Amino acid sequence: MNPEIKIEAINQNSLHLETVMALGRENAKTLGFMPKGGFVDHAAQGHIFVALSAQGKCIAYLMYRVVFQKAVVVHLCVDKQWRGQDIAKQLINHLVRITRDLHLIELSCRRDYNLNNMWASFGFVARQNKTGKSKDGKLLTVWQLEHGHPSLLTLLTQQEIGSKFCAVIDANIFYDLDADNINRQIEDSKSLLADWLQSEVELCLTDEIYNEIERYDNISRRERLRKLALNFLRLTCKQEQFERVSQALTKYFPEQMTERDASDLRHLARAIASNAPFFITRDRGILDKEESIYEEFKLSILRPSDFIIRLDELRRESEYQPVRLAGTLIKKQLVQSGQQNLLTENFLSNSTGEEKTEFQIKLRNLIIDPNRFELIVIWNEQQEPLALITYDRHETHELKIPMLRIKRNHVLSPTILRHLILLSIKTSAQENRLFTRITEPHLEDFAIKAITQDNFFSVEDGWVKVNLATIKTASDLSAYLTSLTNEFKQDYSFCQKISNLLAEEGTVKNIDLIAKIERSLYPAKIIDAEIPNFIVPIRPGWAENLFDEELAQQNIFGAKKELALKREIVYYRKVKNSGGLKAPGRILWYVSQGGQASYYQVKSIRACSCLDEVIIDTPKSLFKQFRRLGVYTFKDVLNTADNQLENKIMAIKFSETEIFKTPVYLEEVQKILENNFTFQSPYKITGKDFYKIYNKGMYDERI
Repeated sequence: MNPEIKIEAINQNSLHLETVMALGRENAKTLGFMPKGGFVDHAAQGHIFVALSAQGKCIAYLMYRVVFQKAVVVHLCVDKQWRGQDIAKQLINHLVRITRDLHLIELSCRRDYNLNNMWASFGFVARQNKTGKSKDGKLLTVWQLEHGHPSLLTLLTQQEIGSKFCAVIDANIFYDLDADNINRQIEDSKSLLADWLQSEVELCLTDEIYNEIERYDNISRRERLRKLALNFLRLTCKQEQFERVSQALTKYFPEQMTERDASDLRHLARAIASNAPFFITRDRGILDKEESIYEEFKLSILRPSDFIIRLDELRRESEYQPVRLAGTLIKKQLVQSGQQNLLTENFLSNSTGEEKTEFQIKLRNLIIDPNRFELIVIWNEQQEPLALITYDRHETHELKIPMLRIKRNHVLSPTILRHLILLSIKTSAQENRLFTRITEPHLEDFAIKAITQDNFFSVEDGWVKVNLATIKTASDLSAYLTSLTNEFKQDYSFCQKISNLLAEEGTVKNIDLIAKIERSLYPAKIIDAEIPNFIVPIRPGWAENLFDEELAQQNIFGAKKELALKREIVYYRKVKNSGGLKAPGRILWYVSQGGQASYYQVKSIRACSCLDEVIIDTPKSLFKQFRRLGVYTFKDVLNTADNQLENKIMAIKFSETEIFKTPVYLEEVQKILENNFTFQSPYKITGKDFYKIYNKGMYDERI
């Protein structure tokens, strides 16, 4: 583009109108005759704009009219001395910008002018051919550029796709599917038409296919292929998005592109801009770019056979996409094909004498049965694997973990291990399973230590923990645990020991003991336990980094991984108005308004934690004691003390946080407590009120 060229609209009084008419007369042979009155009328409506050189000379013009919701280009003309400098493109770009509220731009151009590549490069699509009105009746191509506004057709297309996989097919695949194509080498493509695929896959086209069709000289073939295209869903996209993606894709193509290269780029750009997840092609040049394009745009480029072979993986595509781990930018992702060697390199347990073939056979046996086993890899920001965990859901009453591997000698390994253990317990409870069982035979020493700290009991084939998603009195819970022992027998005899403790007189009044029992049954809550309960206010910025991954998902940068992955966290506040906080206890976290940052679902109780310890001391002393548990910097701690080293502040150590399924908003909390307290400081509540709020948040039970 020439930055010295200025584009401006003219009216009927403009001095440039004479130059425009002169250019029109000079090029009437290709533009068609336009009387002087036609130029004046278009100028009077503001439908002529000109390109001016740095010296202010009119060197090109575009004239158009508006018909219903369509801008129709009447003339596009560039002075012969200025051609080849992208001035026509600048004029079209200006027309695109000023007509965005219309549905499309349209023009007609003779086919024998051989300008197909130019119009396609401007973003136009060849829609049809028609006979011109001149005496010789030359064939015209009608070109359209759609702005991509949502329409009824767009909505119907989305409904038609429904839950199917949307796969864009390249031109070579489209031609393969032509019934008249007898090439025996295209069976790979025709396999896409198998009956069993029709309920799961929607084969789609982008508008670039019409530009490909327009290249054929035979008009009957063009018409037949356009008719064939009507059998496929057409994906649309916004013009500005198409242009942005096209520009971003240029680095993957030669600087001097052939006609074929340019068409490939536009086809990929339209697929990406329309949010298609898959692009099916036989083109080796495009397939070779797959890795780079997927990395940047998340478009999977596949051969037809590979698309079909991977269909089981593609059925669960959303599950295979990386998910933030506890709101951090560390990702968890299902194991995918081709990762076996990488996983062997990182998770073979040499320290326990595991053989390479032993690990690979076990891994293979888990991978080939996706209906039973879920294999998850944890990746860091550099796409290095940090952990590997497998869930076996064969038994309805327990979640089994046959493989649990953590990368050795990584700074986050112990943190990620303890986070995964808690995540597994939560998953088991959320699925209404009663137990979590770890049967990994190659556990490292630090892993065994972490498992025992989480109240797993040693059994013959590994470790078992009870995790009850229930709220009961101590006596009811005791009876329930006894019934579990009788039902599941030997491996679960530890349940009877817990039952016996709960049945003892005075247990519910022994706060330290009942808190330990409740934790061993996590996430169970004991209604009549005399554990103190507090509502503690916290700002969203702290919540997202300390425990609330849903708030962290609202932040594109995610939570700070060193904080959000930790099981035990310390939160700092002033000593004044502490509401009688003491441990052990339970905390209901009230997330206050967001300040400068914008968060939704705040001014509500969003989580529950175990209150482990409350310590009052100077900022320096507390920072030294708890810096490993989540404080950002000493400056943050000192700020809590009003930047006074001698001022004492409070450190609240908490753990085992549960995020509420349903935030309990301030108005609902006030209704339960029967007061209008706004929670500017910690507030002690009764066990009965805790039960109501917790039940509402976790199980959405009516108050």
